[in-house]
Amino acid sequence: MLEKLVLAARAESPSVAHKVIALRPLGTVGRRLHEHGVPVQSLHVQGGVGAAVAFPTLVRRLSSCSPETIVQTWMYHADLIGGLAARIAGLRRVIWNVRRSAVAPGALRARTRLIVRTCGLVSGWVPERIVVNSRRAIPAHVALGYQAGRFVFIPNGFDTSMFTRVPGAGGDLRREWGIGQDLAVGLVARVEPQKDHANFIAMAKRVSQVIPRARFVLVGRGIPQDRAIGLAIRSEGLQDRFVLCEQRADIPVVMSALDIFCLSSRAEGFPNVLGEAMACETPCVTTDCGDARDILGDDARVAPAADPQALADRVVRLALMPPSDRERLGREQRQRIVERFDIVAIWHEYLKLYARI
Repeated sequence: MLEKLVLAARAESPSVAHKVIALRPLGTVGRRLHEHGVPVQSLHVQGGVGAAVAFPTLVRRLSSCSPETIVQTWMYHADLIGGLAARIAGLRRVIWNVRRSAVAPGALRARTRLIVRTCGLVSGWVPERIVVNSRRAIPAHVALGYQAGRFVFIPNGFDTSMFTRVPGAGGDLRREWGIGQDLAVGLVARVEPQKDHANFIAMAKRVSQVIPRARFVLVGRGIPQDRAIGLAIRSEGLQDRFVLCEQRADIPVVMSALDIFCLSSRAEGFPNVLGEAMACETPCVTTDCGDARDILGDDARVAPAADPQALADRVVRLALMPPSDRERLGREQRQRIVERFDIVAIWHEYLKLYARI
């Protein structure tokens, strides 16, 4: 989302200059931003000691900025470290960005939970505003000590010129997967507890009992190597029904290869991948996590979190629709993304926030 926001801003508002400072070594997003001409620096932080060592360097870099600079931090560690560094550097226009709707027990490491609690303690004076991409994030974080009056809701946005259906390429990928004309139900998500792959696998078991031709696709960083996912698939006797793929960059092609996208998460903020699937005209079902219900805008396709039978029921209902009806639903879901979550409109919401502070 940060990448999409910066690139949309450069196209729409060239007078606004952007610079990105990454706490950790640059990853895929940092390298892509650099290739687009966005100044990107890395502090190469590794662990708590690394953060302490790098903190004075961050303060010095921010001290070289003009007093009019807006410092927008992204996610908990950056909110605390970047926010404090900006204040010490004399920059008071600080905006935090919270990217989770809730902090479920066990969802965060102990160190990160401490960071969140500390953010709550200093949220009344470090940031001017706290952007959330999920309305549910506000009461959840107020309960953790965050100042209620600081919050601003701005949803995520999508580049609908990039995320669009690619029918021919989707067919090629299906052949690569060996799916053929079977019904392909998929999830694109990295290995992480809140993504609840176990829920997806339990759903797959129930769907396969009703629709024998159903096949299931998991795409994401660490998926093929994850022992828990492999064990769950074997324990359900679904080895021949699953395709496990590592993270891919061609997400529109992946979505175009699926007949149904199924988000199985137990917790989210604003699930980007759901909007991406909708923009690619892939009919979707989802658990009721974060702002997924609002993104989808169709209660009939929303199941309670951690309820594989309810999720399976919605997948089956969608799978049994005539193909022409599923295609129509996919087009309607794309139109919802175009009308409500276009990335250019979302950038202008950020721009208005910047102007207010």
